[in-house]
Amino acid sequence: ILPTGITTLLYLFIFGFAIGGVLPEIKNISYLEFIIPGLLMMSIITSTYSNNSTSIFMFKWLNYIEGILISPLSYIETVGAFILGGIARGIVIAAGVYLVSIFFYDGTIFNPLLFLFLIIAVSLIFGSLGLITGLWAEDWDQLNIWSTFIITPLVFLGGVFHSITLVPESLQIITKLNPIFYMVDALRYSMLGISESNLLIGLFIIIFSAVMLFFFAVYLFRIG
Repeated sequence: ILPTGITTLLYLFIFGFAIGGVLPEIKNISYLEFIIPGLLMMSIITSTYSNNSTSIFMFKWLNYIEGILISPLSYIETVGAFILGGIARGIVIAAGVYLVSIFFYDGTIFNPLLFLFLIIAVSLIFGSLGLITGLWAEDWDQLNIWSTFIITPLVFLGGVFHSITLVPESLQIITKLNPIFYMVDALRYSMLGISESNLLIGLFIIIFSAVMLFFFAVYLFRIG
């Protein structure tokens, strides 16, 4: 938990003050405020994904997985327990990052219910994805492939540090094809009340991804 808070603090100092000081306001808010929801979302994504991918991989690595598979639990209960662990960590991480961020803005949340829903839904998505990756990976190198070559690039190109209006049109198209952009933008709306995308499309992507990835993880447990 502590490293995430320190990393967020460094991002806010470097991007918010050093770089943000020379950038224009985005939709009447400072660049520093603009990146806070993105940093919070980035922390949730990376922490919940790593929590579940590492957990299930270690269960396999140390041969604890057999104890889970023979326990009197349904597949949904088994996957749900892992996912709840990821969601719990996501909520704790989000609270920590938010506490750090209130030193840089007034701390108001435009839509608290949507804010909480997005934290839980995105934690569910990447908790499920981490579980799927951990089941697939046969060694530590494979475990790190998804986070290094897929998730991290999508996060950094998903509007965490930039407004879609500040990039060339070709990069705007790439950004709009990135599902993480809609997660970041929805959280930014819930916190600051500004949005750069269609929120209904974003919510559909989030809910659809959460349901499909959860039940795909259940399916993988079911087929062994």
